[in-house]
Amino acid sequence: MRHLENNRVSYTHHWKRAMKMSIALFVHAWIPNCLEYYASEQLKK
Repeated sequence: MRHLENNRVSYTHHWKRAMKMSIALFVHAWIPNCLEYYASEQLKK
């Protein structure tokens, strides 16, 4: 899993982070004013 190695994260950390962002994007899809920048800010980190 080169993606995890390149980003120096464990599978569990990657999974948790991806799930948090996907939930935020799901909420944002239904309520556009909510969590407007959450996912993009997390990706910048």
